[in-house]
Amino acid sequence: MELLDKFIGVVLGGALGDAIGKCLEDVPKGQALEFYGGEVMGYVEPHPMSPAVGLEPNQITDETTISLLLLESIVEKGHIDPFHFFQKLRDWSKKEEVHRYPDPTLLTAIDLLSAGVGLEEAGIVSYSVEGILRCAITGLFHYYNPYLASEAGRLVSLITHRSKEIYDASAVLSAAISYLLLDSFDLRHEVDRYALLEQLANLMKHEKNRLYLRRVEELLKAGSSLEEAIKQLGNSTYVFEALPLSLFIFLSNVEDPIEAFWQGVNACGDFGGDTDAIGYLVGSLVGAYAGAWVFPSELLENLENSGYYITLTERLYDKTLAFLERRS
Repeated sequence: MELLDKFIGVVLGGALGDAIGKCLEDVPKGQALEFYGGEVMGYVEPHPMSPAVGLEPNQITDETTISLLLLESIVEKGHIDPFHFFQKLRDWSKKEEVHRYPDPTLLTAIDLLSAGVGLEEAGIVSYSVEGILRCAITGLFHYYNPYLASEAGRLVSLITHRSKEIYDASAVLSAAISYLLLDSFDLRHEVDRYALLEQLANLMKHEKNRLYLRRVEELLKAGSSLEEAIKQLGNSTYVFEALPLSLFIFLSNVEDPIEAFWQGVNACGDFGGDTDAIGYLVGSLVGAYAGAWVFPSELLENLENSGYYITLTERLYDKTLAFLERRS
């Protein structure tokens, strides 16, 4: 499979997961099944309980928007420039008319930093998974070196979200995208799935956080269902619920990646769940593993601004290769 196809798969997969998953966000499973007559398998109107009410079925939320801002910044600068990325964040934050229920912590962090107040000084701590979604993009730009990818993920996340959890989770997501693009593990074999989790855990600096990936491995070995995984891992916006659950969904369906995608966007629990973030994460992982065209063509064609996403990703791909050539 061509590397470019995987690049595009990461961006489109994440956007698709966000767009479809938003419709079920915070909706208890029973109410979602009753309202839609079963699991969601395409674009639908947001559930009345979802914060996405008012958005069109094919529209992304600001969870994808932040990743696109980073993608645009790298394309414009030819490398990761944290200050330039922050300028883009600041400009976007001022345009309230384009906001789609953004993370309040993100807006607060941008306001504080714009005023010259450091996040440590202000006591801002965040554990939200929204702080790491942008790391799918750093995983693309540094795909050739998972360690560099992990450090770049930390860099772009800690601009606005500060905690030990974000520090480790950002590295895990970025490196996971890198490993999948490199085909570093033959995930058709169980032993390689566990090896991938071990490698990701080794990138963490805090032992407590490694335990979450060990729980993913235990659930995989037990052949656990999605429902059991949600009960054991959680599916809230807390980064070490959404990220481990997304890894479980992806790794338990590597032989049927599109099934992983549908499980991700439908990952509601008894009390709802952060299904747009989980959808984004699983979609990105599926795209990195299987490429863009694993997703149904009608979804790709009807995704909001999909042509722009593809063009932008092609430019990122070119910038990445140019960056690599300069380093050699």
